[in-house]
Amino acid sequence: MLLFRYLSTSSMLATVAVTLVLLLIVTSGRLAKYLTQASSGDLAADLVFSIILFRIPDFLPLIIPLGLFVGILLAYGRFYVDSEMTVIEATGVSQGKILCMTMLPATLISMLVAALTLWVAPASLARVGALLEESRNTHGLALFRAGKFQTDRAGDSVVYVESLPSRERFEGVVLVEQRADGGIMLVRANSGRILPADDPNERFVELQNGRLYEGLIGSRAYQLTSFGSYTERIELRREAEQVKLKIDALPTRELLRSDELAHRAALHWRFSLPATVIVVAILAVPLSRTDRRRGRYTKMLPAILIYLVYIVSLSGVRSMVESAQFPVFTLWLMHLVFFSLALLLVYRRELQRLLRSRSMARTALPS
Repeated sequence: MLLFRYLSTSSMLATVAVTLVLLLIVTSGRLAKYLTQASSGDLAADLVFSIILFRIPDFLPLIIPLGLFVGILLAYGRFYVDSEMTVIEATGVSQGKILCMTMLPATLISMLVAALTLWVAPASLARVGALLEESRNTHGLALFRAGKFQTDRAGDSVVYVESLPSRERFEGVVLVEQRADGGIMLVRANSGRILPADDPNERFVELQNGRLYEGLIGSRAYQLTSFGSYTERIELRREAEQVKLKIDALPTRELLRSDELAHRAALHWRFSLPATVIVVAILAVPLSRTDRRRGRYTKMLPAILIYLVYIVSLSGVRSMVESAQFPVFTLWLMHLVFFSLALLLVYRRELQRLLRSRSMARTALPS
């Protein structure tokens, strides 16, 4: 019991520390991305930190397995370097018993990841989607930035606004649009406002008191029209973040009822993340074996490479399943492959001794 508590406490403290560092790295990278979008007007600045907060439950199911993996490597590696694990094994504690002691906290962490990926993360991502939609509906009306040229999603329209007295009104606007027939339209207006459209990716721009120039590029024949009010449709850039969150934000119960291939792939992906925790915990136990001469970080690089191959393989298989190139059970086949590899590494020494003893027994038999 004391040994179990000692091993569990050491590995869990290391796991928490590594997970917090990884979470800080991931959130910092995502924060930089959102701040860039906010500075370009694609995202409301006052929603950035709220979105980051609600994205954390989505980050954790991918971060926690790596945190556990590295945490076990660091904790058990220190035991080997300090010869503590040698003393533990000398008292009759086998690699299998150490594995069993490791699996109890790993199982608890797996249950935590299951709760996050099946219930907490989808609800959190649904909230992120709502915030992004709010950004488009509320601040989307203010996507024009004063003193900055901006293009629409298709790339054939450019808008320049001198000033923004309010979110829905602007002054000193220049709108240039290239037509499919090679013509060009230029609108210069004193003021204007933005009106919502039925399509959330579109807006109507109502310009007031201006002039409209129409003609062909390279030609001097242009038509000039003065107007009191002119309305033009503008396509907004679609948020890639919103498109990606559509499936991931669906509740698990809806995925269970759905027969769509993408939904089935997402469902099995959610169930596979808790299994990843178990597999990486088993992998970490034999990979942490080292000695004082080699140091505790000797096997860190190959261990991380094995983990990356595992996760990248799972992600690649999920993409293949979504595109109907692989059946859904292929995702679990990858888990089985690495689970078998983990067990082989754990019991490698026992298997070597068994094979050696059988070889010696066959050699000792009279011919």
